[in-house]
Amino acid sequence: MKVIKISKQLKVRKQFILDPAKIKAIKKITRAKTDTEAINQALDILIVNSKIEKMLMSIKGKGKIKDVYGRVPG
Repeated sequence: MKVIKISKQLKVRKQFILDPAKIKAIKKITRAKTDTEAINQALDILIVNSKIEKMLMSIKGKGKIKDVYGRVPG
């Protein structure tokens, strides 16, 4: 595994076999210029959404907050 350090962030070189249609869709959604940029942005979005879901689950039932976006199951 080759590790590259760029601008104080640790980067790791990986090889994946991915569906080109999904990469194209992600590039369009994120308006990324490169495949790597698109995948990084998609991962960032997934991580943030996971944190939002966990936060919503922790406060669910503790007030009158309604999940209007349908992100939290149940």
